[in-house]
Amino acid sequence: MATGGIGISRLVGGIFTLVGLVLLGVAGWAGNRQYTILKSWPTVEAVVTKSQVTHSQSHDIDRSTDTTMYEAAIEFRYTLNGKEYATPATSGYSSSSYTEMKRQADAYPPGTRHRVRYNPADPNDIRYNAGYTFGFFFLPVLLGGMGIVFGGLGVLFLYLSRSERVLLCPSCSQPVERNQRFCPNCVAPLSAGD
Repeated sequence: MATGGIGISRLVGGIFTLVGLVLLGVAGWAGNRQYTILKSWPTVEAVVTKSQVTHSQSHDIDRSTDTTMYEAAIEFRYTLNGKEYATPATSGYSSSSYTEMKRQADAYPPGTRHRVRYNPADPNDIRYNAGYTFGFFFLPVLLGGMGIVFGGLGVLFLYLSRSERVLLCPSCSQPVERNQRFCPNCVAPLSAGD
């Protein structure tokens, strides 16, 4: 294989490895953020004031179609240090399944009481669905999986490019293409095996 092919394999391998490492770093940061919410954000009892499913349109460029995406939107009222808050919160992700989001909204009917976690630095920043669940850690898991795939492919490309042999002209020691009859640098004849 030509040195250009090896260079491209190394470039692709390097890019994939870098993207994989960045994705793993972001996954670690996002996972740590979710873990911090669970460990250090205090809870408060809140009353649901509104519970509904909202929707938005998402355009798929590849198929030239619009998809309706749904999200559970719930408003909570709670009191901290004598101050009352009415804070909207969403499920944190959208789905094309209305039924899934309706089921989530129905779990929080108006008038019911629930424990929610709030950010001590900003009491309007709340999480009603914080827990050791796949849904709460979905983004870190997704990014981590993508990081492993990209990083693995990058390492594979780098490994394969390392095992490719660079052919050199016996006269000038410059790289030559496989199956060339003459060196493009010094015009020396090359043997049939080079």
